[in-house]
Amino acid sequence: MTVHNIMEDRVAERVDALYEAIQKEHPGFLSCDCESCRADTLCYVLNRIPAKYIVSGRGVTYSSLAGSTQLKADIDALVIEGMKIVNTAKRPYHKEKGRLPNVPKTPAFVFPACIGTVYDGHTFEPIPNARITILCNGKNVQMEDITWSNPCYTYQSTQGTYSFKPAAVPAEKPGVSTEFSFTVEITADGYEPHLHSFTIPVTSGGESAECFSIRLQDSYLFMPSEDADKQPN
Repeated sequence: MTVHNIMEDRVAERVDALYEAIQKEHPGFLSCDCESCRADTLCYVLNRIPAKYIVSGRGVTYSSLAGSTQLKADIDALVIEGMKIVNTAKRPYHKEKGRLPNVPKTPAFVFPACIGTVYDGHTFEPIPNARITILCNGKNVQMEDITWSNPCYTYQSTQGTYSFKPAAVPAEKPGVSTEFSFTVEITADGYEPHLHSFTIPVTSGGESAECFSIRLQDSYLFMPSEDADKQPN
C-alpha cells in the first residue's frame, strides 16, 4: 500500500510552470531558478497548505482532490511569494544543499514544528490573512531555513492554520533538559490583537535527534466592538 500527498505533485507542477513563465519576463527579483531554488520554493508552499492524501489503487482521481479554484489561486500566490523569499536570501549555499546553514554544531536543542489555528471568536470560522509572529524573550525567533518564515500568514487554503519551525539552539553538552518560553502574536484586519504564550520542554542532543510537531491551542480573535468577556481563556 502506498500513501501519497497529491498536493506535492500539484505544487511541483505550478512551481516549474511559474518559474518558466516568470523567467521569460526577466523580473529583478528572480536571480536564480536552479533545482535547489525550486525545491526550496516547493517546500515553502507545502508548509503552508493542507495535505491531500490518496492510497494508490483506490480509484480516487487526481481531479477530485486537486482542490477548489480558491486553493489553486492560493497555491500560485504562495509560489510567487516563495520565489521572492528564496531569491532574496543570501545564497551561494543553494547550489550545494539548498538550505540556509542554521543548524548549529552539536549538541543542540532541536525544536519541533509548531502548528496553530486562528478563528473568529464569534463565528468560529477560520481567519485568512492573519499575521502571526513567534517571539522568544521579546525577539523574533529565527527559523530553521528559508522555507519557513517569521512572521507568517494564514491563507484561505490553510483554513486559518499556520506553522513555524524554530532553528536549533546550541547547547553546552548533550542530555541537558530545559524549557524555552515562546509568545505568538496574532493580528488581523478588523480584529483585536491576540497574544498566546507557551513553553516547549527540550533535551539537547545530536543532529539526528527525533523532532515531531506540536499542536498549539487554538486562538480566537474578536472584533473591537465585541464584549471582551466572551473571549475564551
